[in-house]
Amino acid sequence: MPYRVMQRRVAARGNLQLTGCTSPDGSATSLRSGWVAVRAGAEVSCTSARDVRGGAVITWFGGDGRPVGVSRLRIKADRLATQHPADALLTGTIAAGALKGERVRGGLSPAAAILGCATRGMGTLPGNGKITFG
Repeated sequence: MPYRVMQRRVAARGNLQLTGCTSPDGSATSLRSGWVAVRAGAEVSCTSARDVRGGAVITWFGGDGRPVGVSRLRIKADRLATQHPADALLTGTIAAGALKGERVRGGLSPAAAILGCATRGMGTLPGNGKITFG
């Protein structure tokens, strides 16, 4: 019998810190860092995610560390087979606020290996990554 990776419905929530934010086209120079609160649900396995739906609120900070705006991210991905299924939490469109209408894509480099997920499951996911708006 072939090996199968089981999927199950999960609810995810988390916080991300955005640092080193730059605007290559010069349109958002006041957005230097941010704090993201994410809530989403999806059908996931250790290697893929599908039917990802949720949202995030991004609080933006300027160069002086003071809040300069808020964005609302609509997270939606129908099927993702990526390096890590948590990448789906960084896929969507800014629905309101700063950068409204921009596509969002990102990827995570989790500290935990996928093998650990397959053998023990995963309750938390610390790591680093990159997110792109536009």
